[in-house]
Amino acid sequence: MYKTIFIISILLTAKSISTLADENWKLEKNKDNIKIWTRKPENSNLKEFKGVTVVNAPIEKVESYFRNYSNFDSWMYKVEKGSVKELKKINENEFYILTIMNPPLIKNRDIITKYTFNSANEKGVIIINVDNASNFIPENNKYVRIKRITALWKLTPMPNNQTEIYHQAITDPGGSVPIAFVNMAIADAPFSMLTKLKEQLNP
Repeated sequence: MYKTIFIISILLTAKSISTLADENWKLEKNKDNIKIWTRKPENSNLKEFKGVTVVNAPIEKVESYFRNYSNFDSWMYKVEKGSVKELKKINENEFYILTIMNPPLIKNRDIITKYTFNSANEKGVIIINVDNASNFIPENNKYVRIKRITALWKLTPMPNNQTEIYHQAITDPGGSVPIAFVNMAIADAPFSMLTKLKEQLNP
């Protein structure tokens, strides 16, 4: 039960992260062509995770799916149905999103993030940054505001119109959620998200 209650935050991340730092990762899950690793960064009691899978869809379709925030509540972890809203669109590649999470038995959380879609590099790889924007609008006392979040998604084109989806994140859930319980269930959220993305993107 505690795994369900206290994993609410392992959706996004709390500190800047780097896909290039590969030391000290521990493989936590390896199932259904989905791999999840965790580690404890320096100067943090919270673990971070990274996960990867491959979907049977071209990168153009996958990127378009990520841009459609109305889909977020169908695959993101513990997100309240219909709660995802665009707060501001700067341009086609930058926008602010409000998301409500509704874990059982504890107060709902709200998350405000800025999404930035970077242009594909010379290998066709697309990086999507998800950065903390907790001060973008005033806090709502109906929710606990998650104030330290940041994440990235990396989309890599593969042969045969497939795409590798990579996600890396760390977060502080806010409120009084014990860190030990957050860390205990850290691999569940990315595994759930990547599983749902595979189900929805595979033909």
